[in-house]
Amino acid sequence: MKRIVHIGIWWDKRRSPEELTKDKARVQQILSRIGMGSLFHPEQHYYDFHLEIGAKALKVLIDELQITPHLASSHIRIEHRYTQQELESAELLLWHPSNQAIEDDYYDFYAEGELHRDLYQRCLTCGARTKQIRDLIVNKALMRGKDVSWTYAFEVILSERVGQLFQEHGLAGFELRSVHHYRKPYKGEPTLYQLVVTNVLPPMASPPTEFEEKWPHRNQCEVCGRRSYFLKHTHYWGKIMYYEDTDVYYPHNVLERVEDFNRSAEYFGELRVSHPYIIITQRVYRLLREHKVKNWVAKPIYLVDWHER
Repeated sequence: MKRIVHIGIWWDKRRSPEELTKDKARVQQILSRIGMGSLFHPEQHYYDFHLEIGAKALKVLIDELQITPHLASSHIRIEHRYTQQELESAELLLWHPSNQAIEDDYYDFYAEGELHRDLYQRCLTCGARTKQIRDLIVNKALMRGKDVSWTYAFEVILSERVGQLFQEHGLAGFELRSVHHYRKPYKGEPTLYQLVVTNVLPPMASPPTEFEEKWPHRNQCEVCGRRSYFLKHTHYWGKIMYYEDTDVYYPHNVLERVEDFNRSAEYFGELRVSHPYIIITQRVYRLLREHKVKNWVAKPIYLVDWHER
């Protein structure tokens, strides 16, 4: 696995002329010290870099930004890039669509000429979804050319080809629900399916899986009991904050409970739209690649010897 840092340095044009002059000189100095002085231009206020963890230029850049941290971009993140061997050797993988293209939240809540009828039964206190009570209604045209997609509410929609592929190969741990167009049927309207993962795994091994600890009082409902999580993603290099999701771990014995499709016992995200993670087996991963299914990503899950504390 490679860890690639997406980091930028900049000056804020809203600062006073005196401050701007100092910031420009400082940015030029930093660029020179990381061997990229030729990039500097007095009218270019932002410089973006993709540097691998361990690179000398990254260490120098982070050290320099400790002196003037206000010149660091506000959203520094670390991307994980896996080799094909790493992906093909993982027994379990986190899986999700790579696009979020379907505006179900608009059509579900404000369908033209209809009274509001939510897709879900919800907790009356926190709004968390407790049960889906009808089929999805979407603008099917937005799915054109895609094999899989997320809705804005994090439901997964499959093309007819992908839904049939899963059924024909006898995959387990899921159901398919119908998806309806929000207006009258139209010529060439595609058949779409909602992927509903039914097999629930035991809790993740934590630690070593780390969860964000900020705002715990906002992420649990006292009435329905729903608790939502975030993988730990805020970290610091001295004064510089960056974002990197920590890895997901399960105990080895989770394999006794695994089907082809699985969902986490934990829910992630803001409480009202919290949703479980989808976890697939190597069988599903290879099937998707073999049939050149597009619009999805996966990352390895790690299995460890673990006993609940």
